[in-house]
This record gives sequence, C-alpha cells and structure tokens, in this order.
Amino acid sequence: MRSWVLLSLVLLTVGDVSAHKLAPEATPEERRLAGITSGARASLERLMARWSLEVFTEPVHEEITNHIYGCNGDVCAGNQATTAPPAVLAGVRWNDDPPFQLLAGQAQNTNCKTRETVRFETQPLCWVALFRDAKAGAARGKRYGPGDAMLYRSHFGDLQFLHAMAAADGESAATTRDALMGWFEFAWRASLGEYTLDTRLKDVRIPVIQHAFGGTEWRVMDLYTLGASGGLRRYVADVAFGSLLHAVQDSFAAGHVRREEASGLQECHLAGTAVSAPGRILEFHSYAGQDHGLHAQADSRKAFMRRFQEAGNVVEVSKPLVRARTQALEWHAVEPYFDCLFTLQRPEAPATAGDFLGGN
Repeated sequence: MRSWVLLSLVLLTVGDVSAHKLAPEATPEERRLAGITSGARASLERLMARWSLEVFTEPVHEEITNHIYGCNGDVCAGNQATTAPPAVLAGVRWNDDPPFQLLAGQAQNTNCKTRETVRFETQPLCWVALFRDAKAGAARGKRYGPGDAMLYRSHFGDLQFLHAMAAADGESAATTRDALMGWFEFAWRASLGEYTLDTRLKDVRIPVIQHAFGGTEWRVMDLYTLGASGGLRRYVADVAFGSLLHAVQDSFAAGHVRREEASGLQECHLAGTAVSAPGRILEFHSYAGQDHGLHAQADSRKAFMRRFQEAGNVVEVSKPLVRARTQALEWHAVEPYFDCLFTLQRPEAPATAGDFLGGN
C-alpha cells in the first residue's frame, strides 16, 4: 500500500518537474562517485522517480554535452550515454539539482530530512515538494535570495543566471549578463583548479559570488559536492566545468534567451580557433511569469535538433571551450570569447516572459 502512495505522490508532481525539462538522474558511475547509496525505501522512491523522468522528460543537456565531447548520432542521447566525463555530466546536472541542506524551519510541513543532503537522487519526494512550494511562492510574487534553499534560488530566485535567465521581469540585459560573466569566471577558474575544495566562497573576489554566497561559510566543496561521500570531490574541477557548459547551453534555448538569428558571417575566436558567432542577445527571459509548458517545449530535444545545424549553434561554440580548458588557458584569455558569445544588442533591454507568458 505504501508503494502506491509514493507512486501517486510522484505522478502528481510530474507536470511540475517536467516544466523545466529536468533530467537529474545520475549514471551509475556518477552515483558511485557521489557515494549515493540507499535502503529499500529510498531505492523504491528513486525507481519511481526515474520512471517518471524517463517518460516525461528528456536528458537534453546530457546529449548536447556528449556532442560537445565528440559524440555523433543517436548514441549520444539517453541517460546512459557517457561520451563526456561522468563528473562533467554531473556538473551539467548540477544547475538543475544543486545539493543543499534544509534548516529545521525550512523543512516544516514536508517529508524532508534535514540531516541529509537534498538532491533529486537522494530525497526525490522532498525535492519535488520543495519545487512545487517554490513555484507557488514565485507565482504569488515572492522573491528568493540568500537564506533561501538553493532549489528555490536557482529556479525561481536570484540564481537564475545559472540558467541564463534574469532574476525577475524588468532586470536589464546588462545586469543579467554581468551575473553570467561573473559565474563564468568563477566556474572557469574552478575548472582549472585555481580554487581548492576548502576555498571559502566569501573569499572569492567576484561580485556575483560575493552577493550570492558572501554571507555564508560555504566552501567550493559545499557548493558543488555537498554530501558526496564518494570520489566526486576528486573531480570537482570537472563538475565546475559541466556547470559552466549548462549555463552556455541554456542561453541557446528560446525559453531562456531571445537571440537574433545568426548570419554565419561573424566569428568568435579562441586560442586560434574561429567559430560562427551566435546571434546577438535581444532579451533575457525570467521564469516565474512564463507558461511552464511552453517553456518546456522550447527546452525539448526537438527544439535542440531543429537548431543543431544552424551557424553558431551551441555544440559548435562550446567545443573550443573544451580545448581551451585542456590547454589550461587562464580566464583573461577566454573572457573575450564569452564576451562574443553573449553580445547584447541593447544592454538596457528589460527581461520579460517573452512569447511564453502564461498564468501559472
């Protein structure tokens, strides 16, 4: 009987989870690296959640990342495709599913365990309940920021730049871009090992990191690998790079950003490599006021494949980043490339829901 109750709870929440096209199911190797183990009950919850995700969501980010790392054909799709390093794929999922713990007051009226890290893999029903609560709060106009749970902030609050989105309607494109560029700097430096697991975020002199985490005692380890008792922390630089790729990828999704169509005549240059520049950014979107179903359609595999052959597509422009990281190019050498990828047509353009306006 208990199994059916759990199944019903998962199915009732599928519509909300699929709205963001989330596919945070880890591969077996990622699960091993993160030290994720469970008893029979947790395994049952994970099995049901995994079933729901496979039916209603698509691992689009994972497929894009596998293409970036040289995969070709249909073998690049699916949760078990692992051309990209497992820890990079874990980082690609991190933006959708950053690990965090709840304070006792934040867990009231939920089934969440405050002593355990919250991830979709570890506390799936808790995760979905929190997502629903965050969504409802955002619909009422609540603004999430420092002090709120990471899941609230990353999908509906001040950390929406992790998805190349504005924190709220009306935010200027320049403000959103500045936050993104600060995140890219932090993640790039972390991907080169410039920060250690013990580096305190409050000591990272990048404004967006100071604003988001400067009031905490969090370390790089806590941000990227909280609760990972396995070997994932040995590959934290890969996790950081995967997170960076996720934000770049989201900037090519119509529900996140409105870009001009690329002409194919302009180029972006990095370490002797030239690629077609993507279209200029006309507007960043914000999520709270969007129809989440329409947003999900723009995040779908079908939408990705439709734009895969365009000049300046997300795979083409991301491959030089892999090479530049292999060459250990410092931030000052890659910053102009990010400037090119995120060129604004109008810095003052306010964020809106775009063509995805709806009543949620």
